[in-house]
Amino acid sequence: MEENQNLMLNIYERLGGIDAKLDSINQVRDTAHRAEEKADNAQDTADKALESTKSAHHRLNKIDKVIWWVSTTIIGAVILALIGLVIKLN
Repeated sequence: MEENQNLMLNIYERLGGIDAKLDSINQVRDTAHRAEEKADNAQDTADKALESTKSAHHRLNKIDKVIWWVSTTIIGAVILALIGLVIKLN
């Protein structure tokens, strides 16, 4: 009879150990799910930042083109004015 009690006590101890390990596994699983959610959020933020960067780059290219045409027009007008002045003085 005492042997059965020792056996039952041993089984209960092992079940307690298994239960503790299952709790640890559940905690690890929960941590992994939270990490996955954070990674998804970080990916979404990175995608938004990339789109914003592309949009900003596109706007800067447009501004660069406008500046190029304005500057070449001004330079051309100055050159034409100088040519006109030279012709008028001669």
